[in-house]
Amino acid sequence: MRSLNSVESGRLESRKKRYLFERIGVYFILMVILALATATILALPYSHTYIGDFGADDIYLRSFVYMAVAAVAILVLGLFYNVMIWMEGKLTESDEELPRTKKLTISTRNFMRAIFSRDFGRAMKFFLIDTLLLRKFWRINRMRWLFHALILFGFLGIFILDIITTAALEIFKFSSFIEPLGWGKLWIRDFGFDLFGLMLLIGLLGAVVRRFIMKPKQLVTGAEDVLSVLLLLAVIFSGFVMEGIGMASGIPGHAESPDIYSFIGAAFASFLPAVSVQTYAQLWMLHAALSLAFIAYIPFSKLFHIFAAPLAMQLNEIIGRRESSSGE
Repeated sequence: MRSLNSVESGRLESRKKRYLFERIGVYFILMVILALATATILALPYSHTYIGDFGADDIYLRSFVYMAVAAVAILVLGLFYNVMIWMEGKLTESDEELPRTKKLTISTRNFMRAIFSRDFGRAMKFFLIDTLLLRKFWRINRMRWLFHALILFGFLGIFILDIITTAALEIFKFSSFIEPLGWGKLWIRDFGFDLFGLMLLIGLLGAVVRRFIMKPKQLVTGAEDVLSVLLLLAVIFSGFVMEGIGMASGIPGHAESPDIYSFIGAAFASFLPAVSVQTYAQLWMLHAALSLAFIAYIPFSKLFHIFAAPLAMQLNEIIGRRESSSGE
């Protein structure tokens, strides 16, 4: 009897260890990504970006950094959750009876094999055509394609320029991005953000008109659509308001911007009031909170599905071909 109990106890202990290692294997990459993102956000000095360069109370900048860490954590966890749900849907019937951690291990292995498959390059080609060029919308309705293209390219443009600007200012300390009349300051920080922001604003306003005023019969508008559009619209509009107030108030980083480059900010500055540095910092915190809320909402929004659905379709084909070939 003791022998049987010791054998059963050994099996139980072995299952516990296997469970632990499976869970560590599944979540290890996620934890590394979160750690790197958190370390980067906390380590940057923010001496030239956001409100770190004009003497506002430091509490605003610190609050922004902590909120940014939380928003990025929700973003990464949400993306991981969506990927896990999709991967579990690719399991075979025989795998469905396995423990959850084992299913996650198998689905993760299938996903990584698809990513590093020889077919992945061809899949990415079709993904880029379908997603970035919005081929489906072009075939259905040219006006609808225009609004979606403005939103997509405006969003991607701002995202890419934000990464370039932060790296240039806080990591590499490029003088052309710091000096008031440097090419990086004029063409990227001023003109680039205004241009892509205007594209995004026009696309969002077009989407609002189409969804809530024109109301095509085939277009179904849910709460998710409303929240995504209105939240992103609030982020972009408040960004232009902050630029206009900054130019009207002589805030460093805005006061030196020539109107021809910060053309949208100059238009807003023509009718917005001048405020104190502390008031500007408080308004900036509201804009920052909206922006970070949108970042945290991305994995659960329509924008994520616009990107993820075409890629998931391509990966489905790769996994399906691999399973059929292995079955033969």
